Amino acid sequence: MSTVIILQILYALVGAAYNAVSIARVRRGRAPLSATNPVKGLVIMAVVAGVTLTQPYVQGAIYIIGWLVLIWYLGRGAVAAHFKAISSRQNLHLYASLPAAYLAFLINGFGVVVGGIGVLSMLGTLLHH
Repeated sequence: MSTVIILQILYALVGAAYNAVSIARVRRGRAPLSATNPVKGLVIMAVVAGVTLTQPYVQGAIYIIGWLVLIWYLGRGAVAAHFKAISSRQNLHLYASLPAAYLAFLINGFGVVVGGIGVLSMLGTLLHH
């Protein structure tokens, strides 16, 4: 498995862990880590893992199209929302803490970056064959 695929799976695992902690907090009567619905976040991380795992086995369109959709969805959704909250200092009350907001932004920003690298890498591989 390539380094990019490992990093994409790592993103899915870290994102899932963040959402699992958020669910555990809610079940104990505490606020979730962020404004993102943690169950929806877990589903998205499962989709990330599923799309990523198509690459080693079904190299090509599913991986590229899947990651392009994920980059668009995450970039304009989670990354933009977390960045806006942090940079404008608005809606920070929706996060358990400022570090939780930064962590949400960093996790999803990392995912968008490794997703983009994976797409470019796959396109490069396909174009050179």
